[in-house]
This record gives sequence, structure tokens and C-alpha cells, in this order.
Amino acid sequence: MNNSGLMTIDMFNKLTGHETLHPQICMIDLSKTNLSENIRIMCDFYGLLYYNSPKQSKASEKEWLRLVYPGEVVEIPSKQHRHADYYSGVLFHPDLLCDTSLENRIETYPKRCRFRGALTEHEQQIITDNLLEIGEELHHAIDRYSASIIASHIELLLNYCVRFCSQ
Repeated sequence: MNNSGLMTIDMFNKLTGHETLHPQICMIDLSKTNLSENIRIMCDFYGLLYYNSPKQSKASEKEWLRLVYPGEVVEIPSKQHRHADYYSGVLFHPDLLCDTSLENRIETYPKRCRFRGALTEHEQQIITDNLLEIGEELHHAIDRYSASIIASHIELLLNYCVRFCSQ
């Protein structure tokens, strides 16, 4: 933890064994992380977390979609407490949104948008495809267009997620 008690993107990456490709955003795939204990962190970033577990018995436990806002506490389960096969998402610092259309719109997204239920294969593919687009941009050299392109992809993903949460 840093002095403010908030988890930063870089700290999160170090904790979970991810490489920091950009200081203000990271892709997560916790299915490949071997955390030995559960972690509760207060974030200084936004995030979209998604998991999918075909092993769960109830439809409401199979998939989960959550928007995270700075200052919220997030729990990251250890490998032995993780019930999902696919646990992924994107974390991004508010500064990434500066001078983008999402900077003025981010507060319009529901703070408690949680989806529990069965996403269709098409909806799952939309989430996966958008996360892949963000990941591909992170592997491009950082330039003056990077933040705008990434913010556009995040905004599209958030719009889809709000659609899925409201169904």
C-alpha cells in the first residue's frame, strides 16, 4: 500500500504479477494469478470486472459484471477462493480520461451497475472483443492518440455493460 492507503495501477500489477504497459491503465486476467490470500483494496482507479464460471449451479452465480469507482473497496480472491474460470477486466486511472469525451460522461454511469445472470454468447463476445481491443492498444507505443483511443474503447464497453445491466 502507498501512504494514502490507496492501491494504484502499478501496485496492483506488481501484486498480481502483471506487467505495467501503461501507468494509467491495465488489463487484468486473474485466472492466471496465484494469490495465496484474499486481498481487500481501496482503489484510486475505475474498473470494470467480469467473471464467468460455467461450474456454478445457479445462473445468477455463473456471470458477474461490476463497475468500480475510485475510493471503492474491491476484494480480489485468492486462487483457492476464486470460483470463476474467467476473471478479467480493465482498470483505469481518472487521469487517463482527461480531455476525452468520457471525462465528462464517466459520472453518468451507475455506481452500482452489477449484472448477475446469464449473458448470451453474443454478449460475452462483445465484452471479450472490447477488452481485447483495449489490450491491443496497450501494446501499441504510447503516443498523443493513445488515451483518446483507449477512452473510446472503454466508453463503448461501459455503454454495453449498462445495457446488459438494465436488461
